[in-house]
Amino acid sequence: MLAGRQYFTRAEQAYDRAVALIRSLDETFQSDAFRDDPGERYDSTVTLYQFDVILQAILLQMALSDGVFHRMERRLIDRITRYGDLLVYLRKATDGALTLSWEKIDGLSAETKQELSQRLPGILERTCNSFVHPLAVADGMVDSVDFLEKLENELQEIALSLSNIDGVRRESERSAYLEMLEHLLTRRWKQMKAVSLEQEA
Repeated sequence: MLAGRQYFTRAEQAYDRAVALIRSLDETFQSDAFRDDPGERYDSTVTLYQFDVILQAILLQMALSDGVFHRMERRLIDRITRYGDLLVYLRKATDGALTLSWEKIDGLSAETKQELSQRLPGILERTCNSFVHPLAVADGMVDSVDFLEKLENELQEIALSLSNIDGVRRESERSAYLEMLEHLLTRRWKQMKAVSLEQEA
């Protein structure tokens, strides 16, 4: 079994590759969409902020799935990302109703953790749509590469690192990962890409 530091390294490397892929897709989208109006272009850190929030939500859902939020899981979720923080996002999105810190999540009651898990997908709905749309459109511009698959591969590497970092891999974590990935990313990416391709036809 790899030591904890190695899981951090693997997760960080996968995160860096995912960020590079997202930057590239975002640039492709903006170059095409704002060709005639370059003043409409936006800083790609907006997209990367959204990615961080979505990634942390997926990882948090995994970590909470077994009822124990291990300190190593918390450290990986908190430290891997660079552009956004899920808990800050949740505080703003709920007008302060969900005010949490990474250190305090494990101390929450089982009922509160379950409520948090149930509310996450709905709270993130608009952000997920905003994140996925430009990337799915850019993905539709290139036939030779499946960018969704490439991004999912990096997310899987990060998820495996989280799952292993506390020394125990659980089926509940895998199930939580797959469910959140499908809901927040995969399904809407495929739908938005299909709509984009139909509009171009």
